[in-house]
Parts: sequence; C-alpha cells; structure tokens
Amino acid sequence: MSLFFDNEKLFDAEGHLTDEGLYALRDGTLDELGSLEAAEHLTFCDYCLLRYTKLVETMPQGLQGPMRDLIPQVQNLMRLRSFRLLTNRYVNVAAAVVLAFAIWQFGLFRAPSVPVHTEREQPRFTLQQAVDTMHEGFYGGISGWMDNARNSLDQLKDTDFGGKTVRGE
Repeated sequence: MSLFFDNEKLFDAEGHLTDEGLYALRDGTLDELGSLEAAEHLTFCDYCLLRYTKLVETMPQGLQGPMRDLIPQVQNLMRLRSFRLLTNRYVNVAAAVVLAFAIWQFGLFRAPSVPVHTEREQPRFTLQQAVDTMHEGFYGGISGWMDNARNSLDQLKDTDFGGKTVRGE
C-alpha cells in the first residue's frame, strides 16, 4: 500500500477536486505533483476553495494551526536580514571613503604640478623683437644715410675750387 494518494483520483469528471482529494490535501498524503496541482486549482476555483475551507474548519482546534510557532523564527530571520542590509550599506560607504582618500593621497585629484624655474625662460625670437629689429634697421639706415649725406656736404663746403676755399655760411 502506498503512503501517497493516487493523483488519478484527485479530480472528478467536471474538473473539481474530489472529496478524497480534499481529505488527502488536508492530511498531507498527496505527493509533490498532487500538492502543486491541488494548490493551483484552489487558486482559481472558488467552489473547491469553499469546500476545502469548510473541511479545515471542521478539524479540531489543535490541528488547524501550524505545528510550531513560526513567529520567533521569522523575526530572527528579519533581524538578520536587516543587520546584513545595514552593515552592507555602511561597508560600501566606508570602502568608498577609503578609496577616495587613497586616490586623493596619491595625487590623482590634484592639479598637475608645474616645475618652478627661478629664471624665466625667454623665447628665442618674439614678435616684439622682430618689430624692434625692423625699426632699428630702418631708422638706423636712414640715420646712416643722413650722416653720410651731411659728411659729403661738409666735405664739399671745405673743398678748394680753383684755389678758392668755399666755406659754408
């Protein structure tokens, strides 16, 4: 004789749970597949759910509740999960802070340092220098030409033309 209820007798011709199937569900003698099928059927069939509820209500008071109190176990599980959640948050924040300080300490957040020179390096040739050179060359050339012209005139003034020296007046 099998300990489990025969799943072939679980449903009647109309698709509802049989009385034997409901008793087997209540007593826990259905195998896994039978329990899943009966539970799924009770989720959408109001007629069978009403019959099963009446069946459970007729049971003695001691058999209607769970065999052991689950509240302390659930409360411990909730405390453990809330502790893990809280510590995970703080651990993540602490790790982020340590990482930020480490990166800051190694200088990744600092501006790149520019070496300080005591003497300022001058460019080899600037635009100002080019203009100054051109200006000096132009005016130096004119000044030199004027000096040459003046010297030539002075020489002409002091030249003896046929025994006569002409002095500039």
